[in-house]
Amino acid sequence: MKLNYFEIPEILKNFLNYLLGIKGYSINTAEAYCGDLLMFFHFINEYLNFNISIMKFNALILFQVKKSDVIAFLVHCGFSKDNSANTRQRKLAAIRTFYCWLITTTPGGYNQENPTREIPNIEKIEKIPRHLSLDQAKKIQEIFTIKNSRFPIRNNAIISTFLSTGARASELINANLKDVNLKNNTLTVIGKGNNERILYLNKTCKEKLNKYIEQRNRNKKVISLNEPLFLNKNGSRIGIDCVENICEKAFELMGLSNCGYTTHTLRHTAASMIYIYVTQNILVLKEFLGHKSVATTQIYTHIYNEHIKEAVDKNPLNNFEKTANREEEVA
Repeated sequence: MKLNYFEIPEILKNFLNYLLGIKGYSINTAEAYCGDLLMFFHFINEYLNFNISIMKFNALILFQVKKSDVIAFLVHCGFSKDNSANTRQRKLAAIRTFYCWLITTTPGGYNQENPTREIPNIEKIEKIPRHLSLDQAKKIQEIFTIKNSRFPIRNNAIISTFLSTGARASELINANLKDVNLKNNTLTVIGKGNNERILYLNKTCKEKLNKYIEQRNRNKKVISLNEPLFLNKNGSRIGIDCVENICEKAFELMGLSNCGYTTHTLRHTAASMIYIYVTQNILVLKEFLGHKSVATTQIYTHIYNEHIKEAVDKNPLNNFEKTANREEEVA
């Protein structure tokens, strides 16, 4: 959800600044939290008959919210908005974090009770991440040509970088020329929590990046290493919408438009390829993806288990038919 900074209440602006400046949340996560809270504000404004402008919401109003009101909001999200358990848990986490902040930053706030305190976490439903097959992952890196794209070399390099490094979209678009080291086959990015991490380029990705950078710099008289790595048609830093459109077009050209694949599918594919074909060491995969907790990475074990189940099902012994014994044959 894209937020208009000038159309949210002051108290939410302060919370957003806290998430970004103090907690070190990524812009995407902070905006998601604020979007959830804005929805929550609109709900309780009507549910509790405040009937005032959301822009006038303050601590005095928000401390009137009780546990039952939060539960009513979560029920509303489930039945009226058809939100999944995961989405409702994120909304609960946003409200819980917000009230923790509100209590500690408001004079006399310690006398107030967090309305989410006794609400248990909503049980998450783990979904196996969608990912491409090995053959699809190979093919999609060559999907753009001069016949179907204005920037085939750049677009293929972007797809290949996702599949080689498992980068997040935000990490890729914020990378600069200086962050690429083709000699050491690395790409340095700033991940979640403003933490620097090093991504490794495979041979295919290195070749595509090298080809793109050569084309990118061909007609430039002066090149600054502080320039963005990937440029849009105007020569500026590529945006998240452009990257998403490139990935969407790639899936379309692959005939995968109706499979529910997104830009994040390429990150999941990179992780899946590592886990299935290289190593089942979950700690290695955790570092590869830049996860803070191994619990986040644990979902990929389900992918491997699915492949084990498939292998067992295809085992010729699965349909073993009992053969006659020697006595039956003699008889």
